[in-house]
Amino acid sequence: MKIGIDIDGVILDFERTMRSYAEAYDFLVLRKNGVQNKDQFDYLKRYDWTEEEKQNFVNQYLVYATIHSTPLIPFAKEMLELFELEGHKVAFITARGLLKEETKQAVQKVFIKNNFPIDNIYWAVKDKVSLCKELNIDIMIEDNPITCKSLKENKIKTIYFRDKDNEIIIEDQHLKEVSNLGEICRYILSFDSLKHSKETYEKILKKI
Repeated sequence: MKIGIDIDGVILDFERTMRSYAEAYDFLVLRKNGVQNKDQFDYLKRYDWTEEEKQNFVNQYLVYATIHSTPLIPFAKEMLELFELEGHKVAFITARGLLKEETKQAVQKVFIKNNFPIDNIYWAVKDKVSLCKELNIDIMIEDNPITCKSLKENKIKTIYFRDKDNEIIIEDQHLKEVSNLGEICRYILSFDSLKHSKETYEKILKKI
């Protein structure tokens, strides 16, 4: 199976990190009054910031937060190792690089530090639907609700990794909602497809 994986919000806990930075930037630096659009996924659109304030936030915090403050999503390492063990091919499909070119290098540093592959990353992707079709992606793991709805509408099998504050999307044959990476592994790695002994999987889970 060929699996497409978003980076921010699926591998790196970047969306939650940036929402924290944005909240602090809003009230500590800008001295403003908080979220104006609480249902907005894009943290740059959640506040009544001017274009100058948005750009200053991007310049000041995107690279810094990626390198110094953004943890991996729990179980990201294990999930990628399990996919490799079972023979699945992974392509990382990300919008990284659209806002600021330097953020690509920041992600690469994190990937190299964690021994993740960097030769199969597709950067600055505006249209994930078209790229998924071009790459013959069997299933896409994504946290952006707008992107998930577009993938679903185009009949691309999608796992919606939903944070509690994000929009609820009705599940169907093309979309499955999950709340953690263990659920993703359960969904993709069915019992019938498991190729190894339980001891092999235990070594990955416990890093024996």
